[in-house]
Amino acid sequence: MKTLIILVSLFSLQGCVAVWGSSYNIAMANSRSVVVEYDPAVINLASMLNAVQTECDKYNKDAVLDSTSKSNLGILVNTYRCETRNADQVIDIQN
Repeated sequence: MKTLIILVSLFSLQGCVAVWGSSYNIAMANSRSVVVEYDPAVINLASMLNAVQTECDKYNKDAVLDSTSKSNLGILVNTYRCETRNADQVIDIQN
């Protein structure tokens, strides 16, 4: 019975990748936030973070992690805030 539960769990996690077509899914995105679901067992973190930042880039904003939660099937959900970019201060040391 224990083996059956483990096998079902493994297949359900693999099913998420098959449904999404990658190791993450942008569940919602707008000018204020981006919500991404991902499978921690197969995540390509760099690709996911790039996708999140690309969504915030549409509004000339930067993505900042706001919260993380976990579903019953082990899928993680991160919410990122899209914050207005502040220009870096440049100090002129030549004068």
